[in-house]
Amino acid sequence: MPETLSSLPSEILSEICQHLPVSDLASLIRTSTLFARIGTRPLYDRLFLNSVAPKASVRIARLRSQFILAYFDANSEKLLAARTTKGRSILHFVAAAGNIALLNILLVKGADVSLKDQNDETPLHMALEKGKEAMAAKLIDAGADVLGLASGRPILAYVHANTSQTVVEKVISAIRSAGGDISHCPPDGHTALHYASRRGYERLVGILVANGADVFATNNYGHPPLISAILQKRVGVSKILLDAMKSDPRGYEINEPIASLKKVPRTWIPEKVSRFYDNGDTLLHSAVRTWGTEMVQLLLDFRANPLVQNDPGYREPQTPFDIAVLGRCPELVILMAGIHDAPAFWASNGYIQEGFETCIREAYPGTVRVLCDLYKEGKVDLDLTAAGNKLLEACTYYGDHVPDQDVNDTIAYVVSAGADINAQDERGRTLLHLLCDFGDGESRDDAKIRLMKYLLDHGVDWRIRDVGGNTVLHTAAKELGFVDVVRSERPDVFAARILGNRLGRPCPNKHRQDSSTIVRSDCMLRSELSEFV
Repeated sequence: MPETLSSLPSEILSEICQHLPVSDLASLIRTSTLFARIGTRPLYDRLFLNSVAPKASVRIARLRSQFILAYFDANSEKLLAARTTKGRSILHFVAAAGNIALLNILLVKGADVSLKDQNDETPLHMALEKGKEAMAAKLIDAGADVLGLASGRPILAYVHANTSQTVVEKVISAIRSAGGDISHCPPDGHTALHYASRRGYERLVGILVANGADVFATNNYGHPPLISAILQKRVGVSKILLDAMKSDPRGYEINEPIASLKKVPRTWIPEKVSRFYDNGDTLLHSAVRTWGTEMVQLLLDFRANPLVQNDPGYREPQTPFDIAVLGRCPELVILMAGIHDAPAFWASNGYIQEGFETCIREAYPGTVRVLCDLYKEGKVDLDLTAAGNKLLEACTYYGDHVPDQDVNDTIAYVVSAGADINAQDERGRTLLHLLCDFGDGESRDDAKIRLMKYLLDHGVDWRIRDVGGNTVLHTAAKELGFVDVVRSERPDVFAARILGNRLGRPCPNKHRQDSSTIVRSDCMLRSELSEFV
């Protein structure tokens, strides 16, 4: 009896190899030259020549042994005839893997280097997409088709982001030698520069532009590559394109309206941008809708105008600044407000006011601060009466969805701009009345106390009564937090103001009250104050 497997006759070993699972057979042929010689053919016949062969899972890049090279040499005709269900040949996989040794064997055996799969992709498409530069160069030298489209896209649309200048220029040279144009817009609707710009391939975009790619060539939707880059927030690519367009003798007006985004497929641009596109939008309008601060800054550096109006037709025109304010985006508002040669006045069709009120109500202090500063400088119109009403809503906006200090800062900024600090809601409640809603936790209660102190320091009238005849002290008498304010914050002044100025004198109020109610309230207040101070 043989003591080892290797001592068995080769016929028996070959039969064993035919019945081993693929994984076991692959392990076996790596153990010795004998098993590699006997097992290579049955292994790769099963991998490459079955009904769904060749399998993409095979690590073709590693197939370099003398046995696999001999196998390819002996079986090249059958290998080249095999197809996957998607129509790919062994050459497609060899190209994607970058295995030059196997390519050389297949080329000698007459392989068609321009063979297409079901998507019209050739081995060259695969090599370029995977960044296999030596393979791509070899295929081009072997006469691979460089003008054929795959899925409607040009060959340069398949170039990997990090492909060297040498290889890219080799592809460009081959295209031109074959009578092609690297700026041609194929049926799918986009040039090679559009693809590279959309993907953010800075190196490739730079090479294409340096080699004469037309930065003004439009796709089927009327957009140059710059728009594709901007909508995908590709800042580096956008700068390359803007520099090229600026230096081009044809010139480019950055504040001109762009072609409609409505019909561009959602796979090409962000759906939220196309959905909100309006007629007359400029690059800056669309960039603001992506909320990309770096991109907006870049466009501003190239003199994009934040006050250019679009022309939607169904409502009043909007500017990019309007959109930033309405979108509650303080970073963009600050960027645009701080531009060089800022306008003396920020005109708007009511959108700044609308956004201002929303930002107050929802506590966006950054935007509120900028608008209040512009208002103080006389650079923007704001209705502070309407803003005062939103302050009342902001007082009820505390919660886990917003930092407490954001609410406080928002209210403080609007008060500093001159809003009515004594504004009342429909029930006659002031800011102080509304802030007396304690019990949401010590941290939040402390935030409300801090805001109360700020309002008291800035002249809020605590004597105002709501429709029920209650001052803020009546409302908050049982709240420990407010008692702490009275005791810790100048209690003697508080007492003097209440006892000396309130009792027996009319108080400013927007709501008429029965005199008996006031008398009863005054008695209650006198009793409460004796406990407070």
